[in-house]
Amino acid sequence: MKTNNRNSKIKVLLLITGSIAAVRIPLLVSQLAKENYEIKCVLSKTAEKLIKPLSLSILSRNPCILENDQWSNIQSTPLHIELCNWADILIIAPLTATTLSKWVTGNADGLIPSILMANIKPIIVAPAMNTQMWLNKAVQRNYENLQNYKNVLSLHPSEGLLACDAIGIGKIAPNDLIQLAIEFIISHNQNAYRKDLLNKKILITGGCTSEKIDAARHITNQSSGAMGLLLSQVARFRGAQVKYVHGPLKIDKDLTDGIKRYEIETSVDLIRKIKNEISTCDYFFMNAAVSDFKITSDTSAKIPKNKINDHLNKNFELVPDILKTISESKKENQVFVGFCAFTGSIEDARITIKEKIIQKGCDYLFANPIDILGQGFGVLAQNEGWLFDTTNMEHYIKKTSKIDLANKLITQIISVKK
Repeated sequence: MKTNNRNSKIKVLLLITGSIAAVRIPLLVSQLAKENYEIKCVLSKTAEKLIKPLSLSILSRNPCILENDQWSNIQSTPLHIELCNWADILIIAPLTATTLSKWVTGNADGLIPSILMANIKPIIVAPAMNTQMWLNKAVQRNYENLQNYKNVLSLHPSEGLLACDAIGIGKIAPNDLIQLAIEFIISHNQNAYRKDLLNKKILITGGCTSEKIDAARHITNQSSGAMGLLLSQVARFRGAQVKYVHGPLKIDKDLTDGIKRYEIETSVDLIRKIKNEISTCDYFFMNAAVSDFKITSDTSAKIPKNKINDHLNKNFELVPDILKTISESKKENQVFVGFCAFTGSIEDARITIKEKIIQKGCDYLFANPIDILGQGFGVLAQNEGWLFDTTNMEHYIKKTSKIDLANKLITQIISVKK
């Protein structure tokens, strides 16, 4: 995920252990270096057999640190302490079963385990191993214990083709997702990363719906699904159980890794899926850009151009307001959030926005402008907006990246007592 370069460099300490997935890490180092991060790499002895230290040194623009450097004669302070003090964020990718075991049992045998013991900074964890190893009871117990560490953000391994030619769970998280996790931690500024949504269930919709006109034509809109997906990832990073219901995504599918998601096409598909899931959720974010119109007749033929106007006039229908419909069965303990794209000034839109909150029956409505250059659609677009509630709250979030906006928006919503 490409982001804008920043003036001050964030210092990232990258710990690499001996899974075959380590061969993917040089690409991550290159990617982060291009995004203006300052990177130092630490290689375990096993990882040295998989990656050349010289390659990491060149890609990171810093000397690669090896196991034998821990007790170098030129060190004036313990290396593991020095590195922990230097870093803003740590990443361990890949995390092997051996290193995981040392970490959670307090075994500081080696440079990387010593760093893990001494570290109190936020750390992104990306395990990778064979399926049988990952599912081993001891490994699962160790990994479960790791989830209690307040500074740990875990990117669970995914399913796919593994290095052993087996298909199963154990693949390391994609590099773009690791970078997204870094951006998420940065968005907290000086505030500590916390799993403040543990045991919360969140249902999020996003992307566009599409309504069939005939065999060749559809009614749809520009929504990419990026905002809904980033809301989903932020909620997951903060500990929530997330389900994402979306139209076709116009973004890198690697960013969906780790999210339980359901792809839909039409407004009927969307409302049906929401009704199946809504009763158990604590928070509902209705971010989907639903097509305002649909055609009542279903045809498998392409309508000739000279007849399309008549076809539309006879079969044209407005799509019902889905959020309004769902809000009619809203429980007292649930929080519903709507979204409203607008053009023009917020002063002109304010009255309409406040009316919409009441009409739709939601607790909050986030309004964002889409007629400003560089804002609106897509992962790379920046956004600003105003969060309204049913009384007098009007919380402004200034123009920022979508991942930062998603984080700030969730923080504001969960901080308000309903």
